[in-house]
Amino acid sequence: MDKGKKIDLVVLMILLASIIAIVMILTSLRTKNRLERVAALSVLYNAGLGADYKTLLASPSYFYDDRVLDAYNYFADMNDSSEIELSNSIKMHNVPESSLFDYNKAISDLSLGRSRKEYPALKAKIYSLIESSNLLSDRPGTFRTRLSEEIYNALIEFREVKVDIIVGGEIRSLDLSRLDLAIVLSIMAVESSLNPFALMEERSIDESFATFVYSRGLMQIYEITLWTLNSWLRQSQINVKPEELWSVRDNIFLGMVYLAYANELLEEKR
Repeated sequence: MDKGKKIDLVVLMILLASIIAIVMILTSLRTKNRLERVAALSVLYNAGLGADYKTLLASPSYFYDDRVLDAYNYFADMNDSSEIELSNSIKMHNVPESSLFDYNKAISDLSLGRSRKEYPALKAKIYSLIESSNLLSDRPGTFRTRLSEEIYNALIEFREVKVDIIVGGEIRSLDLSRLDLAIVLSIMAVESSLNPFALMEERSIDESFATFVYSRGLMQIYEITLWTLNSWLRQSQINVKPEELWSVRDNIFLGMVYLAYANELLEEKR
């Protein structure tokens, strides 16, 4: 090989190495930004839309985002982590199984006739986690299968939905397709361990209003949060009653609406 060709080969190798390095840097930055968005969304879901998420994320005593990120790494295939371990300390409420599979017609009508993109890897993980759930081990296999199907179908159907909400007199169109389903599932896993019977009781901040407040279902939605969501969704003629929070589909939809709005708020702050 003559000297000129050797120089050309060296230059080519340097160019290829530079391109690979740039791609790796860009991929790393995208991953970092993605995980930062997941952490921020998890704080806004847990602490409220008005929370100072940056301060909470920097606090060594705040762990909610760490738990969500661990779950997200699993659902989003960010690494080769084994199946996540769901909490067994979730308090369960005794409600009829049939109420889990009821649905609000106005909500379900939003997804009628829409094409659905399938997510087989995500589906397999949902089925596996529910099948192995200690909290649901006393339920028949047919129930666990139906629950898995209901969760998966709700996620992929509502992901194709756009819904109008009204906040502060301003009408917004929320595009739920902009939500990463792995985020929704990660928060669901942390909040309820994918257990639709989950009920959380906490002492109220304002005891003149109520001594205790309760959150229900897969996404652990509080009644006061439900009132807020209903006020947003009146633009789309949607109103959900507290007892409908036990519905798998309704609960997931409301959680996705809340997260989609939180995601928009983060976009506006960029």
